[in-house]
Amino acid sequence: MYRRDLGKELFFFRHADYLYTMRFPVRLLLLAPGPLHFPFIKEGLDYYTRRLKAYLRFETRFPRLKSKRPAEEARRLLAHLPKGAYLLALDERGRSLRTPEMAAWLEDLFFRHREMAVVCGGPEGLPPEILEAAEERLSLSPLTLNHELALLVFAEALYRALTLLSGHPYHREGVSA
Repeated sequence: MYRRDLGKELFFFRHADYLYTMRFPVRLLLLAPGPLHFPFIKEGLDYYTRRLKAYLRFETRFPRLKSKRPAEEARRLLAHLPKGAYLLALDERGRSLRTPEMAAWLEDLFFRHREMAVVCGGPEGLPPEILEAAEERLSLSPLTLNHELALLVFAEALYRALTLLSGHPYHREGVSA
């Protein structure tokens, strides 16, 4: 499907254009200290929340933390986790994955876990208690990212991996790194 705009062909793909979409029986909670300060981050997360709901139950939660003490912050964040959820920590020292690797990794996790929580720390990072409680750590980039931007990057990476698992074409297929 395309549209002509100012003499150039622009291609627009909608979710409905694909024949197959896989829906996973998984609830994934994205958790970070709140509130969000940047309107463009809120807008971007709302966009990805709508798109991700076609693939799984995706929720975001950003509790306001009253204390800057790491132990108190950890306690408050852990209180928001679903019981028995697989805990994934977004951490700069974590495992780094390319999109196809992330898709395969998520597929394996989704068949083993029905409840997942992805937690991102605030400006000071994640408290040690959460890093110790996490089953795995994932790095989004070797660069230092603002924690709100990291949430948006994770949502996009998750969406791209899920579309790949659902059989949507991957634009980088066959491109060498």
